[in-house]
Amino acid sequence: MSFLSENYAFLKDIFETRYSKMVEWMDNIEMAIQKVCASKVYTSAEFKREKDNFQSLCKNLERAETKKWLTEMLETLMKERAPDEQKDESKKLKVIMERHKTLIPKIKETLIKTECYWKCYSYGDDLIPIFEFIDNLRNQSVKELLSANSEHTEEHIEKQDKVLHSLENKKKMVLDFIGKGEKLMQDENCPKFLESHVQKLREAWEDTNAKAQLRKKALTDNLNSWEIFETQKIECHKHLDAADAEFDQIKKVFDLSGGPADYNMRMKTAANYRKTIEEVYNTVKDSNDCLQQMLPEDRKSGMNDEVKELTKRCEILTKTDEKLAGIDEFNKRLNTFDINVKDLENWLEEGNKRLDSIKNTKDAISPEDRVTKAMEVQEDIGKKTDFCSKQEAEKTEIFPKAGEKVSSDAKRFIKRIEGVRAALNKLDDEVKAECSKFSEDVKYWAEFQTGIKAFDPWLKKAEKRKVDGLKTPTSLVEACEVLGSTKNFQDECETKIKLIDDASVSAGKMGSHTDADSKIQMYRARWAVVHQTSIDWVKRMTTLVECWNQLDGNVVELSSWVTAKDSSAPDGQSEISIEKLESQLVTLKTMFAEKQRLVADLEAYGSGNNTAKPAAAAAAPEAAPAAATAPEAAAATESTETAPEQPTEAPQ
Repeated sequence: MSFLSENYAFLKDIFETRYSKMVEWMDNIEMAIQKVCASKVYTSAEFKREKDNFQSLCKNLERAETKKWLTEMLETLMKERAPDEQKDESKKLKVIMERHKTLIPKIKETLIKTECYWKCYSYGDDLIPIFEFIDNLRNQSVKELLSANSEHTEEHIEKQDKVLHSLENKKKMVLDFIGKGEKLMQDENCPKFLESHVQKLREAWEDTNAKAQLRKKALTDNLNSWEIFETQKIECHKHLDAADAEFDQIKKVFDLSGGPADYNMRMKTAANYRKTIEEVYNTVKDSNDCLQQMLPEDRKSGMNDEVKELTKRCEILTKTDEKLAGIDEFNKRLNTFDINVKDLENWLEEGNKRLDSIKNTKDAISPEDRVTKAMEVQEDIGKKTDFCSKQEAEKTEIFPKAGEKVSSDAKRFIKRIEGVRAALNKLDDEVKAECSKFSEDVKYWAEFQTGIKAFDPWLKKAEKRKVDGLKTPTSLVEACEVLGSTKNFQDECETKIKLIDDASVSAGKMGSHTDADSKIQMYRARWAVVHQTSIDWVKRMTTLVECWNQLDGNVVELSSWVTAKDSSAPDGQSEISIEKLESQLVTLKTMFAEKQRLVADLEAYGSGNNTAKPAAAAAAPEAAPAAATAPEAAAATESTETAPEQPTEAPQ
């Protein structure tokens, strides 16, 4: 037995042991790679442990001696072994050799990443004191501050200046550190958490600087607001005192030219006061708003009360505007009042002239003209009296009340309106005195005018009816209706003339009634034409209705004869004499022609201008009635022709 055969088991065991250690090492390497490259963010201490473990496993990375020994030992062991066993063992060794070969590049890549990761974790450790520094300064810039006066604010400004100085001193260091992080981020193996660290550092630095500057500005504004509040508050009170004094000086000026000029001047003054006071007030209010942010609670209400006092006093601006608006309205009303008083004064001159013309005219004037003119003047005086009363009411509203001081200009206006009232009353008394001299004529003139005003519209309506003419009837019923209407028209004419009769009686009682008599005569002449027309209409319509009524009666009678003959003589023997039937038909024909003539005459007469129309046109409405009587007449004729002794034929 050879040495290999005797020691095979021992050598095989050594081979398996080294083979297992090789596999175990590769398993540990892969596990270490997974931990190092995990997405979890470690603390720097944790990552250092993983890094050191990985790097320690990576010593003697190639394992050349181990691989060589395993290969040679396997060849030695398999020399006397079966081919199948040799093949299986060689395959197992080849697998771990291939695994080691593919693992080497991954290990080298992980070593590079590990170094990069470690730099990033070290960078993160270096950030801790920087963040603590920045957070400390930021907290100093955002913490609540209280300032009860300017001295407190100055102390806060000194402290804030130290914060800004510290930020300025650390500025280069922080910016360099940010640059270092950005440089590390350029490495393709850089972990994602580094970008977050750099971004947080940049944002924290910028935010702290911004808040520090904002706090410095707020403190500076607060310090300035203390000075502005005190000085501008006093200035605002001064301007408001002046505005109060100006308000008291705004008065009504009873001068048509001086009033508007004074109003315009005070409008400009008020606008200047408003602009100045609002600017100063807003400055004080803004200063208080700024101070309120840092004031202790026990000081806030006091400062606000001082601003509220100014706000209350600023109401004088609105009151001034309202008072000036009232002054503008007063100026307009005063100007209108002056115009209206002038109109009254001018009319009084005209009214006195009109009264003088009535009293002292050189021309002959009829009593009725005198009455008319006096009544017209009296009517105008009534209108002007009402108008004057409105002006007196206006005076009561816009002029000083009882107990108030009245300026000389206002007294002149009051004197004018009082003079107008006295002159109106005097003129009214004079006109009434003049009218009393011929009061009876005034009474009869009024009665005369009342009658004329009632008669004239009716007469115009009646004349229009005459021009329109009569309606041409187409049946006996319509003819009766037209006759009734014409009779009513005639009765109305005879009733209305009494108005003219009464007016004529009243006119005759006046001292002079020439013009009235001529009017009465004119109205009587026009009435006579209308009245005669109504009489003529009644006469014509009465004749037409009587003729038409008789014609209808004869037709009915003739029809009854024919009906009686047909029913009582079945053998065709007539009990009516031929002479009587012929006489009745001739009468019927004559009456029908007469009725047609009357209708034609009525159409010609009723046209309004008495122009005759063709007879054929007049006969047209009766075509239907004539046609209706023809069959009856024909029936009567037919019955008479059955008698052999009848010499003539009945007319159709």
